[in-house]
Amino acid sequence: MKIELPNDRIIEFPGAALLWLLGGLFVLFAIATTFYQIDNQDEGVVLRLGRYVETVPPGLHTKMPFGIDRVYKVQTGVSSTEEFGYRSDERGDFSSENLMLTGDLNIVRAEWSVQFTRSQPLDYLFNVEDPVDTLRDISQAVMREVMGDRASIPVLTVGRGEIQQRVHKLLQEYCDQFEMGIQIDVVNLQFVSPPEEVVPAFDDLNRAEHDAVRFFEEAAQQYQERVPKARGHAQRQILEAEGAAMRRVTVAQGEADRFSEMYEAYEQAPEVTKNRLYLETMDLVLPGVKEIMVIDESVESLLPHLNVGGKESK
Repeated sequence: MKIELPNDRIIEFPGAALLWLLGGLFVLFAIATTFYQIDNQDEGVVLRLGRYVETVPPGLHTKMPFGIDRVYKVQTGVSSTEEFGYRSDERGDFSSENLMLTGDLNIVRAEWSVQFTRSQPLDYLFNVEDPVDTLRDISQAVMREVMGDRASIPVLTVGRGEIQQRVHKLLQEYCDQFEMGIQIDVVNLQFVSPPEEVVPAFDDLNRAEHDAVRFFEEAAQQYQERVPKARGHAQRQILEAEGAAMRRVTVAQGEADRFSEMYEAYEQAPEVTKNRLYLETMDLVLPGVKEIMVIDESVESLLPHLNVGGKESK
């Protein structure tokens, strides 16, 4: 067999050698198209003549050679990030992405990022033509929708966490609805600010918000200090009142019991009881008497004997 080369050079091959050469090339090509490697962070989707066969994990695998099986690798173990309203590696005007209209018809600037993983390789490859561009379009639409449902003051101050959660939920719902094979990991609303024309007013608002937080914290601290003290004082007064009530009840009960005993004694011996009560009463009264007058029983009136209008006798 002869092979003509440029410059009128001719190479002659024996027929058997040519067959061995072609056979060796055939075997090498078959081996090269049979074995393939999937990296640790990837998964492989195998198609046989355009029909899905299987999804293979990382490692060394075999397939039908000569292009019968085709393998598409998808990075399922890596989290990717899409940035909106800014780029971390470049500068430029991204106002078309970050300017948004709030529910009270004010304009704010928002910068956020979306971290996602390719959780379903087959869906990611074939259900949507360009999943990343589609995700970007959905993210901007969802963020504008969420911002448009809220007033500017909460968006600029305390509403960031709630906005992130809402956008994350809606993004995942749309990705599942379109079967994009994407799992939303994190929505990070990095920066929200008013336009430059109203920045001074917004700074005043921020200072007022910080003052309000500080006043609240001071009030909470005073509450923690004063309320337990007041509760302790109230508890002490309650205990003192309960003690006083118990003492009075006990004294009253004793007086009632003593009266009952005196009444029983009076029923048994009226004269003796009356004399005893009289003597006991005199024993209590007489120490406080300054004058003692002994009057004859035949005296009909005490006036002549009383020092009415005169000096007190000593």
